[in-house]
Amino acid sequence: MNLYINGSNRKKNCYRILNDIKEKDDKLISLSDKKINFCRGCCSCIEELDTYCIMKDDMQEIYKGIIDSDKIIIASPVYMNHITGILKNVIDRLNPFSNHGNLKGKKIYFILIGQMSEEDNEEIADLVNKFFESISEFMEFEYHFVKCLSSGDIETIDDITSTYEDYDALVKEIKDEINK
Repeated sequence: MNLYINGSNRKKNCYRILNDIKEKDDKLISLSDKKINFCRGCCSCIEELDTYCIMKDDMQEIYKGIIDSDKIIIASPVYMNHITGILKNVIDRLNPFSNHGNLKGKKIYFILIGQMSEEDNEEIADLVNKFFESISEFMEFEYHFVKCLSSGDIETIDDITSTYEDYDALVKEIKDEINK
């Protein structure tokens, strides 16, 4: 089973692309539907726990999904030149996993979707890519940047299927990259 995480606050382009690339038995979690508290920095996960944070919220479902998955595929829109706050919140809450090696060897794939063209999003994609590369080192997961996509102008399009002339070929390309 693969776990797909929609890092958007809406069920639009990130949700659409993840839903279109996932297989029947895979799990798709949309963070917009979840209540995830902020990390308190209490370090209880370092000293007392093997897997989960002491806070009981919807993050428990994400922990279980990560443990049960072969691959984790994350998509995030660009918000303020970076990933969304809700996705960053999830990453912060992965502290128990990083401290106890629970992400070691997991394969994490990342898709970024911005409203500018792919070329105009390159600088932002580089920044986000460096962020994930750096956390992959100490959390010991295998990181793969899949693609930076354009959703088109949010004011006029906001539909990834109309931005790409051959959307089905794009979906196949992403699937092939993840299944290498």
